[in-house]
Amino acid sequence: MEEVKWNIQLNEQQEKTRQENIAYCLHDEDVLHFLKENDLDESFIREHSAKLKQWAENKKVCAGCQGLEECRFDHGKTFEIVMDDGFLTQVYSKCRYLKKEEEKSQYLKNYRLFHGNNEMKLREFSMLDIKRSDSKELLEVSKLLMASEHERKGIYLHGKPGIGKTFLMNCMANLYVKKGKSVAFVNSPTLISDLKNGFTVNGMVENTLNILKKCDVLFLDDIGGESISAWSRDEILMPLLNERMEKNMKTYFTSNYSFDELEEHFSIDSRGNIDRIKANRLMERIKAVSAEKNLKGVNRRL
Repeated sequence: MEEVKWNIQLNEQQEKTRQENIAYCLHDEDVLHFLKENDLDESFIREHSAKLKQWAENKKVCAGCQGLEECRFDHGKTFEIVMDDGFLTQVYSKCRYLKKEEEKSQYLKNYRLFHGNNEMKLREFSMLDIKRSDSKELLEVSKLLMASEHERKGIYLHGKPGIGKTFLMNCMANLYVKKGKSVAFVNSPTLISDLKNGFTVNGMVENTLNILKKCDVLFLDDIGGESISAWSRDEILMPLLNERMEKNMKTYFTSNYSFDELEEHFSIDSRGNIDRIKANRLMERIKAVSAEKNLKGVNRRL
């Protein structure tokens, strides 16, 4: 099919603009590359100078763009030009930033429950500050966490407050969601508080616990930071971790306590009652699903 050519008379200003467009296109690398790719000559420029110039200019704007917040067009929409049966056709598509944003939105859906802000969902091991004095320790633990993906057990990461335990676990959680795993990342004190306050909401406690029991990977951040009661220990944490142990489901923890310290912590509830047997039973579950690792480092909050 041959392209229809219209014999349209241009006024003086229109002809001047056309000549400027032609001059621009004759010296533009993108336009010349397009001609070469499609086996076209300079006469094609004279017929389509306006459309070619618009495409070339937009292409340069998009190349220098730093993100969607700077988009000067249709928020992430851009266009290319293609030859379709002899016709020059504009094809609209999503720019690289919009595609990345949509990919991110897709994998973030794999979080079944998340305690934290959106920035925490974007953390990656590549973001580690290797200039820190404790960078060697952080890199070592990062490698251990990444290797645990292929192990039966998760990692129980403990150490002093503010040294980066949660950051590292955020990185590990994000690694899993990007690979299509369903993940719950919860702060243990927040979880217990929410469940305690949720008894008045029909089905809230049951639904939350079902998510934590069934997700592919569970992260319990700051375990031991919650106020200990017989209820939180025996009715919440015990059945949750028992089910994950029995089903061999990957579970990770962060804590300010070592295994031995956490067992002592769980043995005394907020009323001062001591029950070392139940504390020991709970610790058996934690040890069954995770390997202990002490993280040493510098408190970044000071």
